[in-house]
Amino acid sequence: MTLSTHAIVGAGSAILLRNYPILGLIAAFFSHFLLDAIPHWHYKILSKSADSSLPFGMKLNLGSSFTKDVFRGSADFCLGLIASILMSLFLFPDNLWLILAGVFASVLPDFLQVVYYLLPNKLLSYFQKFHMKTHSTKRLDNEPIKGVFQEIAISAAIIVIAIALR
Repeated sequence: MTLSTHAIVGAGSAILLRNYPILGLIAAFFSHFLLDAIPHWHYKILSKSADSSLPFGMKLNLGSSFTKDVFRGSADFCLGLIASILMSLFLFPDNLWLILAGVFASVLPDFLQVVYYLLPNKLLSYFQKFHMKTHSTKRLDNEPIKGVFQEIAISAAIIVIAIALR
């Protein structure tokens, strides 16, 4: 899943459980794994390469490709953040802080994955193993139109549910 989809679903999870903010943030965090379990599309991570000597068989290469990945990931995240802020401003103005926390909770697993690849350690290796186990093995990477449409539909559905339960 793209970061923007994770962000919007995380915001929606937090707002749906706004009467129980801690539970909402936990739901936002775990929504990441639920979404990753669905077959989905990914944009290519240019700085990732195979390395069979490492525990999970891949590494991130620092350099211009990593810079491009950070820029693209940041733009993707900002798209979801902006959509979530707009949802808050127009629909849930009293809950901006909760929506923002939901956004960050929902993308935290991918951020921790990058941290693991840059600074491998035992604690994050357990998290990385869990993250990889929950991820769908079926990928829609060769079907970008279907994948993007699916992510738009998921994002729209969570917004419609949040509106309906407002």
